[in-house]
Amino acid sequence: MKKLKSLSFIAFILFILTLSACKSLPEVQNRQVKAIELLDNNSTFYIAIPKAADSDLIERIIQNNVKNISESDVKLISSHIDKVYCGLNRHKNSIEIQSAIDASVPVKMVPKILSSKNGWNKITYTVESSQKQYQIYDYNSLQMSFPASNLACIGRGMDYMINKFDAIASLPAEDQTACYEIGAPLYEYLNSAENEIRFYANKPSSFLTILTGAQLNLQLIDVKGSFVTDQLHPSQYILKLHFAFKSEKMLKAGKALLVLAFGLTNSQSTVIEGSNELIIEGIKLDKKQLYKLLVL
Repeated sequence: MKKLKSLSFIAFILFILTLSACKSLPEVQNRQVKAIELLDNNSTFYIAIPKAADSDLIERIIQNNVKNISESDVKLISSHIDKVYCGLNRHKNSIEIQSAIDASVPVKMVPKILSSKNGWNKITYTVESSQKQYQIYDYNSLQMSFPASNLACIGRGMDYMINKFDAIASLPAEDQTACYEIGAPLYEYLNSAENEIRFYANKPSSFLTILTGAQLNLQLIDVKGSFVTDQLHPSQYILKLHFAFKSEKMLKAGKALLVLAFGLTNSQSTVIEGSNELIIEGIKLDKKQLYKLLVL
């Protein structure tokens, strides 16, 4: 996948959500498919961004990546978004993203906007098991699709996401069998994000380097956390982090390093749970650090 500056694919998709998709797109008739169910388990970082948690973040993504868009259009587009789920893999010079978006998608204009004239290649994808057809739009290896009026899929693993959608949408409405691949704890953690942005990193070293600017070898299993906008200082977030260490010995050493790296004060709290888990609350993070993490 070619270099993508900042989640620009999300910005573009948000731009067309108010116009959106082809009339021939199939609608869910049985079980309702949730966007998060379409993510695979091949990403190293996951994030859920509910509009209710920070509508300004979604507006920023649109504003910074759609040229010549008006402020009124930004707010209109944002109003159609409920929650954005992303799985990310960072590479040396690029970022690979898989995203599924809960949104209201009016049906009309996608084929006109994502046209060959504008550089898009339309691919008809047939799901082997059901023989149902879906439209995929491709531009320089960036792919997107709209399998239902409340879903948009973008980025890596498009065949997987469409196959997954088709399988779940074919189930009876009363069938609530678990159909996600990311694991129950992570699914519940991200899916229940309502008034805060939540994330999970299963390769935490690079994540911490971005946040702190320091190389920390802490022998971590994973890191998860959440953040909200600081009401007293809107340019920063208040962050909560939950660290899982490989051993109790590494937890004790890691706690001291993390307190130093984040410059923690007495106004912030650290809590040890069990033998290998550490929670740090009250970290103040400049929003630019998050934008750096998301390549914004």
